[in-house]
Amino acid sequence: MDSETKEENAVASVEALLPKKINLIPLTGRPIYPGIFTPLLINAPEDIKSIEDAYAGDGFIGLTLLKNNIENPQAKDLYKVGCAAKIVRKINLPDGGLNVFIATQKRFKIRKTVNDTNPIVVAVQYLDDEEEKNHEVEALTRALISEMKQLSENNPLFSEEMRLNMINIDHPGKIADFIASILNIQKEDQQKILETLNVKKRMEEVFVHIKKEQELLQVQRKIQDDLNMRRKKSARLFFKGRT
Repeated sequence: MDSETKEENAVASVEALLPKKINLIPLTGRPIYPGIFTPLLINAPEDIKSIEDAYAGDGFIGLTLLKNNIENPQAKDLYKVGCAAKIVRKINLPDGGLNVFIATQKRFKIRKTVNDTNPIVVAVQYLDDEEEKNHEVEALTRALISEMKQLSENNPLFSEEMRLNMINIDHPGKIADFIASILNIQKEDQQKILETLNVKKRMEEVFVHIKKEQELLQVQRKIQDDLNMRRKKSARLFFKGRT
């Protein structure tokens, strides 16, 4: 059995375990994409209950973005498309909160609300990428990696680990998801990317945001260079006036 077949079988086995009904954790900052291992800090009592219930069961939770940041949200306050995640580790914190490490798995769409609050439980339909294998997609993949590499080299906030992860991801849809997850863009735009199942369109959308980020950095560098020149000029005039 070749490595590609083994990978497909592994993905299929994980998907077979994904539950049809899932506890939801509302997100306030930005959506979380599939294929990411990340910690979550859980403080709200209703979210703690969702985590505890899920952890005692199959270990899966659903992550969905709030349309507006409100207290005690219900299912109607959430976007319909989210991401299923497996709880890998749960740490109880001294203040009563939880630090949860999750491995995100797959996009889903909410089909029906089973329980509207405390915890929010929904029935979901899992979503597959709409993939195209052609020269255009291959070119887009290379362009995304190249542009993101250039952006990361000029931005100290990008760690070496991020650069390595970006290079090692070999699936076009996952590359788009990974780049979207680390770009500084509005949460509504992040959600739109999450909801875009067509991989080519998703990559094109992410490419536009990379270009915007590059333009913003260029403006910031120009402003910084101008300020530095003014400071040097002021310093020269100051010392010249004292001699």
